[in-house]
Amino acid sequence: MMRWWLDKGIDGFRMDSVSLLDKPDGYPDAPNPGHALYADAQSTVADGKRLGDYFKEMNKEVLSKYDMVSIGEMDGSKIEDAKEYTDRDNHELDMIFQFEHVTLSPNKDPRFGKWNDEPVKLTDLKASLSKWQTGLNKTGWNSLYWNNHDQPRAVSRFGNDSTDYRALSAKMLGLTLHMMKGTPYIYQGEELGMTNCHYTAISQYQDLESVNAYNELVRKEKIIDKNTMMKYLETMSRDNARTPMQWDTSENAGFSKGTPWMAVNPNYRTINAASQVADPHSVFAFYQKLIKLRHTSDLVVYGDYKELDPDDSQVFAYLREYQGQKMLVISNFTADTVNRDYGQTRDDQLVISNYQDDQLTELRPYEAKTYLLS
Repeated sequence: MMRWWLDKGIDGFRMDSVSLLDKPDGYPDAPNPGHALYADAQSTVADGKRLGDYFKEMNKEVLSKYDMVSIGEMDGSKIEDAKEYTDRDNHELDMIFQFEHVTLSPNKDPRFGKWNDEPVKLTDLKASLSKWQTGLNKTGWNSLYWNNHDQPRAVSRFGNDSTDYRALSAKMLGLTLHMMKGTPYIYQGEELGMTNCHYTAISQYQDLESVNAYNELVRKEKIIDKNTMMKYLETMSRDNARTPMQWDTSENAGFSKGTPWMAVNPNYRTINAASQVADPHSVFAFYQKLIKLRHTSDLVVYGDYKELDPDDSQVFAYLREYQGQKMLVISNFTADTVNRDYGQTRDDQLVISNYQDDQLTELRPYEAKTYLLS
């Protein structure tokens, strides 16, 4: 079947949950030290000893015979696992999707699982992304992403989806990620700054994970009240990423003339592709600039990564270095104006920014910029 699709001309496979291909015999119980309602079996069933052999066989029989890319979705995999699976000398996969940075959660009650509405701490996010940047710097290759079909919208979770700051923070998140080493992935609507859907009733949700969690925690166990759970779903539900693509201002956002199986996000009248494609200052136009930069700068593609000031809870800053060139990336993750001096001067080249002018050390709300250092 893999050969059949490749012969049709596809460019690769993003393989779902491939870390589960080798599971232990006997259905052993997973550890449950936190006494959650349902234990997470990931540590027991993922990354089995024969997994690398399966990838080698797949590569030998199919993948190596085509000009294509292979990506494995591997929740729970560690850096050492990723090195093994994506080391070119091992002839397995090209890269993996790891989940560490998108599963960061301040939730302290294990009974709730992933469900909460608290913002992720920037220091935790920086630590996770930086660990993977340095961990796969010499061996392997990173997949760079904020969004996919299982995650809430990035601008709502890591940025600010208010009217004032949605576009700025969407651009900031794009710049932060696309200036890192690895291959960026853009999920549908991310390039427009699409937001969480903000449903108000459980009947609007189609995602079984969300519906089952509501029934379990609110109706059965009665450990979360319905209003609180709706806030949790609004923050974390997978349906946030699954609402119809917002093409234009016509009925159903131009997605379909029929009735979509999920309600369209009502903000499609202001957030849609048609309104952004011709706007040189839109989120869409900014993503075009990021993509062009990655196609024209070896420094962005191949440069080493060094995090700056990991304890800063407001600003994410890092350096990229390649063949004597240095690039400074600065992102303000807050709605505050802050001052940070990383040695940037007027002699440095401002490569890209989400503001029209540059105040050097003064960082305005959600400001993000990249300098080529002199």
